[in-house]
Amino acid sequence: MAPQSTTDPEVPPVDLGDLRLFTVLAEELHFGRAAARLHLSQPGLSYRVKALEDALGYQVLARNRRGVRLTPAGEVLLAGARRLLGEAHRVVDDGGRVARGELATVRVGFVGSALYGLLPAVLRATKHRFPELQVSVAEHKTTDQVRLLQLGRLDLGLVHLPVDPGAGVDTIPVLDDPVGIAVPAVHPLAQTTGPVSLADLAGEAFVLFPRELEPQTYDRYTDACVAAGFAPRIVHEATGLQTILALVAAGLGVAFVAHSVADNLSRAGVAFRPLSNPAPRLVTGPARLSGSNHPGADLLRQIILEVTSAYRPDRSQNSKLVLDG
Repeated sequence: MAPQSTTDPEVPPVDLGDLRLFTVLAEELHFGRAAARLHLSQPGLSYRVKALEDALGYQVLARNRRGVRLTPAGEVLLAGARRLLGEAHRVVDDGGRVARGELATVRVGFVGSALYGLLPAVLRATKHRFPELQVSVAEHKTTDQVRLLQLGRLDLGLVHLPVDPGAGVDTIPVLDDPVGIAVPAVHPLAQTTGPVSLADLAGEAFVLFPRELEPQTYDRYTDACVAAGFAPRIVHEATGLQTILALVAAGLGVAFVAHSVADNLSRAGVAFRPLSNPAPRLVTGPARLSGSNHPGADLLRQIILEVTSAYRPDRSQNSKLVLDG
């Protein structure tokens, strides 16, 4: 048989369907069994093989009364066909994983309190479930995360809720965290047992973050103080949790701290005390831009929902958030 000519030398004379048919026949070396696997009639398979050899311009099978065997050229073709079919499967699979978000890069913002419990649990679960999903994380206050989501510079945020309804982001509350108080280790309240009444802090200096960074959370804290009978005297403002705690350790004031932070963070010079009810609570949840379509962010959001469903809140005043597993 003379080699088949073609008008485009870059177009192969066979397609993947031909190669799969040939591979099955090469594995069986029996037309009847191969036809059954391929859901073809035996004459139909014989016709397809003959057409394949005509297209290639050489024989891939030697037939005689004792059966069928591969020619040397057929052996070479089989090895290459298996590589190509394997690569085709990988290409199709990779496309599916991209469509599902499993091969994406997700830019995630998080509030500082999420670093002590929630975020590490989410990252561990993500690495286990979707090892090729790349998660890039950066700490930002809630207002900054909303702005970065709006600018398209974040794909997902872990924010304190609620956020401004007009911000154009979708949120889900997933973690309702009781708030306690951080006091200097030498403070008299550091030596007490049991919850502290917020009214007992009326004469204290407070360290708090600037209101513009998280106005809803800021107001929740100050409103709780007003409800307890006093306006908090804020003497220092700091943007980061570690900075706030450093100021507390230096004896410059007391600060509100979520229980999830107190449960997972030890800080020299600082004692954490629970607050008696009614006490403010810190609500955290994922946020994404309304109408956004980022499969990787969708996957990560689902993992956040699954991870937080494993938290068991103890309803006592000294409640802790415990992550199963």
